[in-house]
Amino acid sequence: MEPNHIQSPKTKSGNLPLFSMIVGVFALFACMSPPMQLLFGSTALIIAYLSRQGRPMSGPAVAGTIMGICGILCSFVMLGFYVLTIRMMDNPDFVAMQREIMKQYQDMFDAFGVK
Repeated sequence: MEPNHIQSPKTKSGNLPLFSMIVGVFALFACMSPPMQLLFGSTALIIAYLSRQGRPMSGPAVAGTIMGICGILCSFVMLGFYVLTIRMMDNPDFVAMQREIMKQYQDMFDAFGVK
């Protein structure tokens, strides 16, 4: 009599969860470019979703999802910051503050010898 071997299905998850996590990291570190951050964040979410293949998400896929969402949210925050900054530059009430900031930048560059 042969022993009854019950084999579990292979749990090969592939490279998609890891790729989702890597793209999520890029989404977090692309913080100075909101369009790139939005692109990387949404790509991380899509790849994490595609990596499921009918199973629960693996650890790297969950990490990629979380970092993708954080990247998308940060892109909207940075975009709002840029819009606010540009609106402030158009307002004549802030001209003195802008000149002071530019003077501080120039003093900092002069201190480091940057020309």
